[in-house]
Amino acid sequence: MKINRHQIREYVFQTLFAMQSNDELNLDYFFKYLTNNDEAVAPDYYKELVNGVEDNKEKIDKTIESYLDSKWTLNRLNKSDLIILEIAIYEMKFVENVPAKVAINEALELSKNFSDDKSINFINAILDKIMNDTEK
Repeated sequence: MKINRHQIREYVFQTLFAMQSNDELNLDYFFKYLTNNDEAVAPDYYKELVNGVEDNKEKIDKTIESYLDSKWTLNRLNKSDLIILEIAIYEMKFVENVPAKVAINEALELSKNFSDDKSINFINAILDKIMNDTEK
């Protein structure tokens, strides 16, 4: 079973969303559930993203907070949008072989599947500002 990185990101999103209600989630078992395949083996990149976002959540969330309008807090954000931002920022800041533009594009694709049109603009604006500030 060949899985591309876009599909992995979708599985990562679903896993991180599920972990909000069950932080003891077994990644290998949940990956088999997501793929509906008892023989599926969770790819290393899947585990890297899930564990990386979880291990760096505090840093990532502080980054997000620093780009929010003063009227907004993390708690006010749609949970789907927050997870999409966390995945993208993790890739932008901690994964060397993923260009920022690719991370942003993938985040926008995730938001098309798991969020709404308003969220796409919001996510794009936040990630674009982070990318531009990082490149300076």
